[in-house]
Amino acid sequence: MTDILIYVQHLLGIGHVRRIALINAELKKLGIKATVITGGIPDAALDFGSDDVIQLPPCRTADSGFSGLVDAAGNPVNEAWKQARKQALLDAFKSVAPKLLMIEMFPFGRRAFRFELLPLLERAGQAGIPRICSVRDLLVRKSDPSKEVWMRDIARSHFDHVLVHGDPMLFGFGRSFPFASDIADMIEYTGYVAPKAEFLGGERQGVLVSAGGGAVGAALIEAAIAARPLSSRFADQPWDIVTGPHFPTNTFHRLAQNLPAGVTLHRFLPDFRERMAHACVSVSQAGYNTLMDVLATGTASVMVPFADGGESEQTERAAILAGKKVLSLLDPDDLSPQSLANQIDRAKNPVKLDISLDGAGITAAKLAERIRGKA
Repeated sequence: MTDILIYVQHLLGIGHVRRIALINAELKKLGIKATVITGGIPDAALDFGSDDVIQLPPCRTADSGFSGLVDAAGNPVNEAWKQARKQALLDAFKSVAPKLLMIEMFPFGRRAFRFELLPLLERAGQAGIPRICSVRDLLVRKSDPSKEVWMRDIARSHFDHVLVHGDPMLFGFGRSFPFASDIADMIEYTGYVAPKAEFLGGERQGVLVSAGGGAVGAALIEAAIAARPLSSRFADQPWDIVTGPHFPTNTFHRLAQNLPAGVTLHRFLPDFRERMAHACVSVSQAGYNTLMDVLATGTASVMVPFADGGESEQTERAAILAGKKVLSLLDPDDLSPQSLANQIDRAKNPVKLDISLDGAGITAAKLAERIRGKA
C-alpha cells in the first residue's frame, strides 16, 4: 500500500522532478512509500526517486512563453483530452488509495491543470486524506492580482498545509506572494531542498556549463562554446557542457560536429553534482536546483537567468544571492561570448549563507508525522 501519492507536472524544465526525487530518497529512509503520478513528457533520464511512477497522458508547454499546452505529438490539447486525463488521474487516486496527497506547485502554479487537480483535491477531501502543497521559495510575479486572490482562496479551501521549500532567514514566501499573511497558519518552511555535500574535496579544474532540462538555453550553450578561447583563466582547461535531456536534437548534433578542442558536449551527466564539486566555475541558468548545487558544493558560479514569457523567479532569486556574493549574475540581454568569458574569469567562491539546506529531510519528516498521526 502506498503511503503518499505525489503529483508533479513538469512543462519546460526538470527542477520540479529533481526536488521530488530528493524528497523521495529521504522518505525511503523513513520507511515511507511514495507513488509519483506525472503528466510530463516521459524521458529515460528523468528520475523521480520512486519505485512506483504512474504516467498520465503526457503534455508540455507549447513554447517558452507558456502560451498553451500540447500533447506528446505537439497538438494542442482539447476538452476531450482533458476529460480523459482527469478520469485517468481520479482512477489512479482510487487505485493507489494513499494516506496523504501532496501536489507540487498548485495552486501557486500549474493553474492550467485545475481541470483535473480541483476534482482530485475534492475527492481527497471527501475521503479525509490530508492534502499538502509543496512549493518553492519564490513564485513568478503575476500582473493580474485576481490570480493571486484565486491562489489564496484555493489554498484555504482545498489544502491543509503548504510546505515552502525555502528559508525565511533569506526571504519569506510573502516576498513573491502578497497574500502569504492570509495563509500564514498553513505555511511551514522546510529549508531548501539541496543535495548532500558529499563530493567536496580534491583538486578543482575547468568549467562546467549546464542548461537545466535543456528545453531552453541554446543561446547560453552556444555562447559558452565560443567563450572558452576568450577566457584569460580557463582557455587551456577542459570545459564540460551539458545541454540537458530536452535540448533540441538537431542543435545538439550541429554543435557536436563543430566542437573546438578542449570542449566536451554532453546531453546528460549522471554525476553532474560530482563534476560541479570539482569544477573551478559553474555556468548555468538560475534555476532553483542548480543554485542548490552551487550552495552544496561551494563552487564559484555565473548565472544567466531564464526570463522568457514573463518568468521572474530565476532573475529575482539570482539577484538576491548575487547581492549576498553567492554568485555572479549576467543579464541574459547582455549575454555574448566575451561578456560570459569576462564573468567566468571574475567568478569567486560563494559566501556561505546561514540557511537550511536540509529541505528534503525536513519535508520527509513532516510528511511522515502527518501519516503517522503525530502532527
